[in-house]
Amino acid sequence: MTAAQGAEWGSKTNLEAWVSDIELTWRDTPEFKVPDSFKHLAIICDGNRRAAVGKGLKPYDGHRAGIEVIKGIMKASRNWGIRHLTFWTWSTENWKRDEEQVGFVMGLAAKHLADSESLRTLVENRTKFTHLGRKDRLFQGVVMAIDSLERNTAGFNDRFVNLALDYGGLDELARAVVKMFEDTKRGKLNDSDLLSNPEIILHYLDTSGQPIPDLVVRTGTPAGEIPHTSGFMPLQTGYAGWVFLPQLFPDLKPGELLGTIQEFIAYERRIGK
Repeated sequence: MTAAQGAEWGSKTNLEAWVSDIELTWRDTPEFKVPDSFKHLAIICDGNRRAAVGKGLKPYDGHRAGIEVIKGIMKASRNWGIRHLTFWTWSTENWKRDEEQVGFVMGLAAKHLADSESLRTLVENRTKFTHLGRKDRLFQGVVMAIDSLERNTAGFNDRFVNLALDYGGLDELARAVVKMFEDTKRGKLNDSDLLSNPEIILHYLDTSGQPIPDLVVRTGTPAGEIPHTSGFMPLQTGYAGWVFLPQLFPDLKPGELLGTIQEFIAYERRIGK
């Protein structure tokens, strides 16, 4: 930490200073352009609470810091030419957490999704916002904010950002099966079409119409821990590259993320060859 940053920390609360430091960290990102073949980056934002506790803050404060990292990654991804970006921030299993934490996270999500800056950033960059997961269990304020962002960015196709909120891979598959069954009853889908073109299934998933992820990055996986995917996009990520970083999500730096992307791009994949 520089002397100037140290002085800034002294003049603010620890949380405010942490958020400010993250904003400064992501303000300037390394120059790079991904090749056209790299279309979709997905990030599992793990480690927010652990990062906050490590700084002597309340566990929930880590979610506020994580929002600042999401903003930074969105800006960096635009500079790097990544058109499709997905963040997984709340899983179907997270509802098991205590009531106070659930309320805090939902309130935080509603506040920042409804913030005029969020919409302005998406509109200025012609970015389409899409929610992945269920809406029926989300707090009303969150649903209203999501619906507003989706409605006001529906016509954009320059860039795409997905927020997986109350998302679970098994839940997504269950909802897809229901929709497929309904289309079968209506005569819009039949067995022969599905068997001859299995990719039809992708059109029933939450990411319908978007390219499948090229790379999935999960933060907060310390050395020695056996990595796991938590069931994230089980169909879409079948051919994706997976990288498990030890850095907790709020501690992720632009150079670390870019280095992971560059390493993946440099690796020659031989899918079916």
